[in-house]
Amino acid sequence: MTAANYGVLALLTTALFLGCGKGPDPTANFCEAVVELKEIDRLSFDVSPSDDPAVRGALAQTAAQTARVAREAPIEIRGDAEVVAAFVSALTHAFNDTEFSEPIERSAAIGAAQQQFEVQLAESIENLSAFVARTCSPAPNE
Repeated sequence: MTAANYGVLALLTTALFLGCGKGPDPTANFCEAVVELKEIDRLSFDVSPSDDPAVRGALAQTAAQTARVAREAPIEIRGDAEVVAAFVSALTHAFNDTEFSEPIERSAAIGAAQQQFEVQLAESIENLSAFVARTCSPAPNE
């Protein structure tokens, strides 16, 4: 993965998951899915950018878990969670549909995926991050 892609994923997951812990019953599955996604993302930082099969595997795991977060998301934030999941899925497809040995083709595919979500992604990440902080963070006296 290129440094720019690490930056995008790091920004995405950091913004999305700051302060997440267990939440109340109606959102417990959502908060649990977010915690698991954070763990998966943390492991992906150990993947060498030159190990194409490992990069693809890490992205596939991240995409699957991001999709789970979207499925578990409460209705008031589900649209934003779905935008984030769709972006990670598009990024995963960009890697899967190109070869490491063709960096220009891969960069173009990644750029196209990023451009597709350029308008919505930042706002969706911001909304989702705020929701996670409010809903999944422990109460001050816990």
